[in-house]
Amino acid sequence: MNRPSRPDLESHNDFTAEVETFGAPLGATRPRAVVAIPVKNEEDRIVQCLAAFAEQVGVDISQLVVVALLNNCDDGTLARIREIGPQLPFHLQTHSVRLPKGFATAGWARKLGMDAAARLAHPDGVILTTDADTLVDEDWVEQNLKEIESGLDAVAGYVMADPMELMELPAAILDRGRLEWEYQQLAAELQARADPEAHDPWPKHNQNCGASAAIRASVYERIGGLPPLTVGEDRALFEEVRLIDGKIRHSLDVHVVTSARTDGRALGGLSDQIRLRGEPDHPCDDALEVAVSVLRRAVWRRSLRTLWESGDILSETDAWARKLGVSPAAFVSAARTPHFGRFWAELEGLSAKLQWRLVTGGELKRELRRIKRIVQSARARAKASVAR
Repeated sequence: MNRPSRPDLESHNDFTAEVETFGAPLGATRPRAVVAIPVKNEEDRIVQCLAAFAEQVGVDISQLVVVALLNNCDDGTLARIREIGPQLPFHLQTHSVRLPKGFATAGWARKLGMDAAARLAHPDGVILTTDADTLVDEDWVEQNLKEIESGLDAVAGYVMADPMELMELPAAILDRGRLEWEYQQLAAELQARADPEAHDPWPKHNQNCGASAAIRASVYERIGGLPPLTVGEDRALFEEVRLIDGKIRHSLDVHVVTSARTDGRALGGLSDQIRLRGEPDHPCDDALEVAVSVLRRAVWRRSLRTLWESGDILSETDAWARKLGVSPAAFVSAARTPHFGRFWAELEGLSAKLQWRLVTGGELKRELRRIKRIVQSARARAKASVAR
């Protein structure tokens, strides 16, 4: 898999950055936890967002550092921060940037914020990220750190849309959203049962969202930082960790509530997904693959991982090449990578049978019935196995 191109932002003469600091001073040692928040014209929400960090429990709040990357803001966001900044119990840095055309995206803003966080964090520390229209739970930092300390490399938190804002959406969008949510939970269960991973057991979710993500600072450096995509940079971050066989936990103990508005700041972000739910031919969320593909992908991934871990992957070259519809030479070439994650990603790129086939709104009810039946079968098999 090719990494996205990374043009040199610093080479643009119209790039400017201004850093201001607020709240608690930086400690004598580099911080254990640094949070990066991309911000674009959030004067109505930024105070609540930062207030949620002031209420964190289970950690020394005076040692927490938050980096707010203000991307081309032309409203009163910075003024609001300046009003509350002196009273904050944690250390806040605002990085006000004027990004040139082609770089003024949520993806680049998050990347710059996380890169700044990485420069501040202790080498054994953790970089976290969320959004300016998101409220983290009071134990969000604590639970992320607990997960990382258990031996994980990255944590994807559980993201819920603001129920008050959801109630303002049209009934048709709410109905589709409810079905998508049910499908997503069933897909996560099927993946966990068909391709179980010790570090990410059921119960879990399958979201990979920038509204709640955490990664070891050392792993962030190892993968070369956040891929600077216009949109989808959050999913790409977790994919980079998978490519090196990093351990990712989709934790139900790490929780945030994010905005359900339809006038979002990021093209292709959650707000666009919510708005487009009213179109029956539009694909559902990226996590919603047709039922049979969810099952096939999980079963094949588990089988290939078992062969990989046993060292017998090349002994099954011909059989798997036929099954995947690729040449034996291509299969062998992919298998030369030192990581199963990259091997699997290369196979996904080579095999037409592994191309993602997303559910559309018009297919959603039918596919929901199918995945329910598959999950029920998987549960029954698991129950029978325990009984034996």
